[in-house]
Amino acid sequence: MKYIVTGKGYTSDLLKQADASVNIIDENDFRDSNLIIRVGDKVYSPTESALDSILAKSTSSTFTGAVTKLKDKELFRNLMSSLYPDFFFQKTTIDELKNLELDRTRKYIVKPTKGFFGTAVKELDQNTNISEITEEIRIELAENTRYFSESVLSREELIIEQFIEGEEYAVDMYFDTKGKPVILNIYHHPIPHKNEYFHLLYYTNKEIFDRFFDRLNSIFLELNQHLKITDFPIHAEFKLENEQLVPIEMNPLRYGGYGLADLTYYAFGFNPFSAFFEDFKPDWEKIWQTRSDYHYGWVLGYNGTDIDVNTHTPNDDAFQQYLGDILHYEEIDYKENPVFSIAYFKNNDHSFLKQLLNTEFNDFFDPV
Repeated sequence: MKYIVTGKGYTSDLLKQADASVNIIDENDFRDSNLIIRVGDKVYSPTESALDSILAKSTSSTFTGAVTKLKDKELFRNLMSSLYPDFFFQKTTIDELKNLELDRTRKYIVKPTKGFFGTAVKELDQNTNISEITEEIRIELAENTRYFSESVLSREELIIEQFIEGEEYAVDMYFDTKGKPVILNIYHHPIPHKNEYFHLLYYTNKEIFDRFFDRLNSIFLELNQHLKITDFPIHAEFKLENEQLVPIEMNPLRYGGYGLADLTYYAFGFNPFSAFFEDFKPDWEKIWQTRSDYHYGWVLGYNGTDIDVNTHTPNDDAFQQYLGDILHYEEIDYKENPVFSIAYFKNNDHSFLKQLLNTEFNDFFDPV
């Protein structure tokens, strides 16, 4: 059987184009159903909150083990230790954090062992007030654990790990029916000038594929020496530190959220969700023959930091004109979300990508 388990978050229209053999079901209906996930079934879930129900209905210890090892940050670091033997990480708790003896000349990241959407993720360095950070983490977890279970967001357990420097990259991929990795897209995520617009831009091009495809394929091959999983999608995030791709996290049973995965469709012409369910493998040499001159990008149109959405409205026409060659544009309910649009574009000028990182979204709102 094939399942797409949807939830309250953003759900791509491309998911609805899946083959008729795929059962698309809401997470609440799925939870209350008598459905069972068996060995050989395929599951895709764009919503983290459905993971509990999916795990509860699985009869495969390999499947549940893979999800658990990727979601739990400590188990994930242990999993990757053969590739990164010198990577520092340590499990702790909120109460123990202030008593840890660390080399304060180094930078660290502290986060819940199971986390979601950057909740309670903090940087530590020699200037950090540990007591203040501890209280911030406690408050954020108290606010968010009301909505997510322990399997999605830890309540007490934290992991502290070395800070990874470098540019950020992301990958959408799946393990096929034989357990081989199939890479569907590789994105560069440059950091914008304004941190409030953190997820402003992800883009891909032939240079990125040429540089990282083989390295990433090797990482996923090594990963599956331990997971031994088949029919399993992943959205992975890395940083390039000293020319080594170091994983930040890997998210099971989904690709990049908020429509990011759809860039694969608008750039390369195949549906990444259908690719997973149908075991489709892209011919990258053929794909790049007609696309090598272009950058293909996904832009998240944020509500401006100074904007009152009750008195201002986004100027979508002006924003589309600013972006240039639009492949697809989707308006979002800006009063119910922190963003007003998702845009997909292509461009052959690298300086334009740098320009995008300085985008001020206040400029694309008009008084009502």
